[in-house]
Amino acid sequence: MLFLLLIVGILFLYNRPVELQKAVLMSTPLIYRNGLAKPYDRIPADISPPVVDIFYATDRQPSDTHFLYPVFYGNDRSMALSLGLARVRFGDDEMAWPEVERASFKKDRSQEVTLQIERIRELSTLGAAEEMLEESMRGPGSTTDEFITALQQRLSRSSVKDLYIFVPGFKVDFTYPVLVAAELWHYLGYPGAFIAYSWPSRQRLRDYLTDVETTAFTAQHFRMLLAYLAENTDARRIHILCFSAGARIVSQTLHELRLMGYGFSVDQLKKKLRIGQVIFTAPDIDLMLFAARYRDRFGDIADTITIYTNANDTALNWALRFIGWPRLGAPGQLGLKPEELLSFSIMESTWLVDVSAAEEAASGNGHGYFIKSPWVSADLLLSLRSGAAPEGRGLVLKPDSLVWEFPDAYPEVVENVAARTLRH
Repeated sequence: MLFLLLIVGILFLYNRPVELQKAVLMSTPLIYRNGLAKPYDRIPADISPPVVDIFYATDRQPSDTHFLYPVFYGNDRSMALSLGLARVRFGDDEMAWPEVERASFKKDRSQEVTLQIERIRELSTLGAAEEMLEESMRGPGSTTDEFITALQQRLSRSSVKDLYIFVPGFKVDFTYPVLVAAELWHYLGYPGAFIAYSWPSRQRLRDYLTDVETTAFTAQHFRMLLAYLAENTDARRIHILCFSAGARIVSQTLHELRLMGYGFSVDQLKKKLRIGQVIFTAPDIDLMLFAARYRDRFGDIADTITIYTNANDTALNWALRFIGWPRLGAPGQLGLKPEELLSFSIMESTWLVDVSAAEEAASGNGHGYFIKSPWVSADLLLSLRSGAAPEGRGLVLKPDSLVWEFPDAYPEVVENVAARTLRH
């Protein structure tokens, strides 16, 4: 009898919701404080917040350290790309959607809104260790691939047929990109489908250089993912948002895709890959390395490229001291030479945005401003929701410069922008 109770107890624990790292909902973006923009008026019928499903892709090895749970991923690299769904809850079990919705619009919340993964479900795998990575691209089609089937169903029920991918920086575990993707999708109003890309970084500062090498390893998997999505889904556009060291993965991937497309016209590449907006926030990458990749015209394959920089980014300034080369996200108080700026202005669809004057841009170490600054998150969401250029989002050009910045009157300006472009 005791043995039977033990077995029942283990099965109960095995099937209970995953209790992993929690996060607190990001600061309310400025465009939602005044009530002009209403992101939740058109939530698709198959989405029932405060519990939502976030798609994920990871080349982390499945871990046995959470053996009581159906699946979890550790810090080791994998030659396979695992694809699945993570169920995320906003608020605790007693917090209903109307309460979460009200709190989402408040500048000062009387109660924190937490985010937590409840369940992780792996659906598909690409590029098993014994296979050639590129050969895996000719693997299961959309009729037998559960991940693609789920994505297609999600897109079919949304009026917006776009995919959004978030690529994090280093020193985070599997859960971080999933939770950040969830809160960004939350403030977008749940259009299309959101994919969290969790690459195998570690959680220790001393592993910085190791993680830098891992970004080069994982870029091939990210390239696989983009091609896989383009070939097997009906997505209109695939938008990419990366943070910090995630810029290394994204820039290398775009560079490789552009070189692989040598001999093809730009129109052919864009039609095949369907990459929309590519947004670099606090990019921790050598400025000259990025410029060198950019000069090979990787921007050709994206609709637009936005690069957010912050002279108050302490983390990137320390990276400069450690590595010895200016970082793209904090390029020496934006003291770029004219020829360096010129390399970013080959095409009119690449924009540099200085966030130094934005509210809360220097909070903490000035690195995570894309979710900590209500001004920056407002601009980022406006970009993803409307596709507008910087001037259409209320930004202004710095005098005698190619760099955009936030005007002093940004709160009033963005209120008019939101009323004009987002009211529905």
